[in-house]
Amino acid sequence: MKTSKNCVHYFLRCLALSILVVVSMSTAAMAAKGSGGGGRGGGGGRETTAVNNLSFPAIAVDGFVIVPVPNPKFNKAYDGTYPGLTAEAIADLQFSGPWYAQKEVENVWRADVTTKDSESVTYIDWGDNIESVNPKVGAPFRIEVTLYKSLDSTLMGYNMEVLEYPSSSNELQGTNTVTYDSPFATVISAKPKLVIQYLGQNVPKDMDWSGTEWTSAIAGTLPISPVTFAPELNVAGKYVFGASESGWTPTSTGYYRLTFYIPAQSSGISLVAAIIANYGNPFTPVTEGTAATPVVDTENNLTYVDVKVLGGGGRGGGRK
Repeated sequence: MKTSKNCVHYFLRCLALSILVVVSMSTAAMAAKGSGGGGRGGGGGRETTAVNNLSFPAIAVDGFVIVPVPNPKFNKAYDGTYPGLTAEAIADLQFSGPWYAQKEVENVWRADVTTKDSESVTYIDWGDNIESVNPKVGAPFRIEVTLYKSLDSTLMGYNMEVLEYPSSSNELQGTNTVTYDSPFATVISAKPKLVIQYLGQNVPKDMDWSGTEWTSAIAGTLPISPVTFAPELNVAGKYVFGASESGWTPTSTGYYRLTFYIPAQSSGISLVAAIIANYGNPFTPVTEGTAATPVVDTENNLTYVDVKVLGGGGRGGGRK
C-alpha cells in the first residue's frame, strides 16, 4: 500500500508531539527560571568564541570588510532540547532538520555579499520596540536600525529558524543549509553614527542640524547622552546597526531625539530615496507608531525619532 508524503509528514509530527510534550514543558520551566550561568540559558553549554554567520545578503559600503567563506562547512548538527519552544514548533524543526546552530566553530557559512563604493537605501527599519514602547527612566532600551536595499538581481541567503529561547537575550538560531534567492539585502558600513539628545518636556520647534547634532536657539543646549553604536551581525545572521548589548538607559523623563545620520563627505550611503518601513516581503511602510514615529530628513541625509521617556523604569528619576 502506498502512503502519501502528507500522511507521512502528519504521522511524524504527531509522533514528535507526543514524545516531546514533556520535554517542552520542562525546558519551558527552565527558561522561566533562567540558567544562572550566562551563555545561552541552559542550551547545552555551548559557550564559544565563534561568531554568528552571515545568513542574510549584505551590501558592504565605505570599505566595510566581510570575510569571504569559500567553503561552507556544517559539521556539528544541533543536538539540544529546543528550550523555550512549543512542542509543535519542535516537531516542525525536527522534521525539516538537521539544524546547524550559530556560534559553533564547526559550522561556517556566509550569504552573498556585494561590495560597493556607494549605495542608495530603499527602506529604513527602526527596531519595533522604538515604535511601540515608551522608554522608562533607568531601564535599558534597545536601539536598532537596519538599512535595506531592494535589489535588481537577487542574492543568496540561508534559511534560518529559532532553536532556543525566542525573543530573549539567550535566543539561538540556526540553518538547515537550505538557501533562497533574496530580493533584498542589508546595507552596512562603519561610517553611520547615532546621536541621542535630551529635548525636555516638549520638542523644540526651532531645531537645526549642525552636521553632528541638533541645536536650538530657544531651548538652549540639547544635552547628548553617551551610547556605543556600531554595526552588528545579529543572531539571525543579519547585519544591523545597534547600541551596545545593554542598550541605552535614559536618565530623565521627557523627550529625546534619536538621530541616525550619515557623516557628510565620508560615506557613500544615501537615505534620500528611503522610506521608513518594517521588514517583510512586501515591506510595511510605517505611517504612525503607537509610541513614536521615525521620519527621514532627506535634506540632511539622516533619519530620527522623538521618543517620550516615562518614569518608573528603574533607578532615580533624574530631571523632571
